[in-house]
Amino acid sequence: MRRIRLLSFIALAAVALVAAGSRIDSYDHYGVEQWRPLVEEFFPADEVENVLSVMACESHGKPNTRYMEEWGVESVGLMQINEGWLTGWSRPEWSILSHSGQPVDLTDPATNLQAAKFVRHFEDTTGLRPWSQWACQPQ
Repeated sequence: MRRIRLLSFIALAAVALVAAGSRIDSYDHYGVEQWRPLVEEFFPADEVENVLSVMACESHGKPNTRYMEEWGVESVGLMQINEGWLTGWSRPEWSILSHSGQPVDLTDPATNLQAAKFVRHFEDTTGLRPWSQWACQPQ
């Protein structure tokens, strides 16, 4: 019986260590620091660390990252912007389209960060909780 308890404890401890290791406490090793100067161009100083933290979790700093959401909408780029933001869903003023009506290239880091700034502005102006539009939250 003691052996079973000991093995159960070891297994539980191993699960706890793996779970703790999956939390992003440091994003330096995800290559997002290379984007800091660009992030600083688009976001206020008090948001830069939040942006880099979310970026580390969402795309690991890889601008060509794409993820098909379970509801059939693709998320693209450094900040994993949903393509729904391109069309503005039901309100044109929410749209991230160029003035010519052509979709923007969300794999372009500057464009993606500009879109993320728009989404954050949308959250602020509509009273949504900051970072509520992202699966990853700032650490």
